[in-house]
Amino acid sequence: GLARKVRALDVYPKTLAEFNEKTDVGGLVSVCAIGLIALLVVSQLSAYCAVRTHEHLSVDVERERLIRINLNITFPSIPCAGIGLVTMDVAGEQQIDVVQNVAKTRLALDGSRLGAEDGAEGDVGARALAELDGPVDAPERCGRCYTDVALNALFLQTIDRAVADAREKGRPLPQGASSRCCNSCDDVRATYQRMRLIPTNSPQPVFADWQTHPLCAHDRELIDPGALGGIHEGCNLVGFLLVNKVAGNFHVAPGRAFSSAQGHLVHEFKPFAMASYNTSHVIHALSFGPPYPSQLNPLDGVAKVNANGSALYQYYIKVVPTSYAPLGREPIATCQYSVTEARMPIAPDAGRGGRREFVLPGVFFIYDISPIKVAYTEQATSLWTFITSLCAIIGGVFVVARMVDSALHSVSRRAALAI
Repeated sequence: GLARKVRALDVYPKTLAEFNEKTDVGGLVSVCAIGLIALLVVSQLSAYCAVRTHEHLSVDVERERLIRINLNITFPSIPCAGIGLVTMDVAGEQQIDVVQNVAKTRLALDGSRLGAEDGAEGDVGARALAELDGPVDAPERCGRCYTDVALNALFLQTIDRAVADAREKGRPLPQGASSRCCNSCDDVRATYQRMRLIPTNSPQPVFADWQTHPLCAHDRELIDPGALGGIHEGCNLVGFLLVNKVAGNFHVAPGRAFSSAQGHLVHEFKPFAMASYNTSHVIHALSFGPPYPSQLNPLDGVAKVNANGSALYQYYIKVVPTSYAPLGREPIATCQYSVTEARMPIAPDAGRGGRREFVLPGVFFIYDISPIKVAYTEQATSLWTFITSLCAIIGGVFVVARMVDSALHSVSRRAALAI
């Protein structure tokens, strides 16, 4: 009947147990086969759980208008007041002295922070990049309000008398009236405005000029640009720029930048003093677009030091539009880049004695957009592919093991008959 027809389709005929012969060689081959199967199954399982990234090259046909440039750069020897951040591109668009989305933080020569420029700390975009590597905050300290030792002692005595008098009369002191420390120029100016220092040997009060205080060198330069050479500070720039998706450059150079009547970009600085601008810098981070997994930015951590004089640094950057599609999420539209660099030293006597080598010291990032786009796509192995691989592993190992066992058994029988 039907059962007999189905039995006829059996491709796995069985033999009686008494006709099966088990050998030591067969047992050894079986153990090796099982071990090999286990090893291959674990390897296939790890491959099934891993996410693979496939790379694809194509012509960039997207028409994005803007690219975001993230930056975090420190200039240890140039004050923030003397630094201008400028962007310009081949389309003719210029952003002069960029302050939006960029925070400038004044640094002491030892790298500790002195404070951010007015308006910079409140910018949301600049705060969004605060996690990038940068200078470490300085510990709490109490700075001297008067550089003159005698005046500072008189200042402290005046505060002590005011505090004692207020306690005796039971009245509160105005806010900040008991402050004995000046850690910023704002503290110095507020102190000089409210304090009247009267020496014991003179009835005339002593007035001090806040512009002579070292903490106010930066603010004094804002009033008198000629005071830049007397400021011994550094500056940290952190934030981002939004530029057109065309070739262009952004640069950091000393002096104030402005556009002339002819449309040319001009940096205001003294040509005979250009060799004194120490353009040493540390690029903590520089990237184009949002971050993506396994991103490599060649300029991260690059440091350049001028031991003598100044220099013009030029970084030629090839920006490659990139798309990264994480598994199960929306693709990330970003960029990666490669870079080459050049350095042009500025002679100590440049600009003097009629010499016409007017090279603008600074750090220039000249970028170009590649027409080729790189697309990365994360892919996982499907369940059916995994099951197919398991079947192939188990069946293939057993077949090969059967062939090896048959060959070894045949050789051993012939050897026994020959004896």
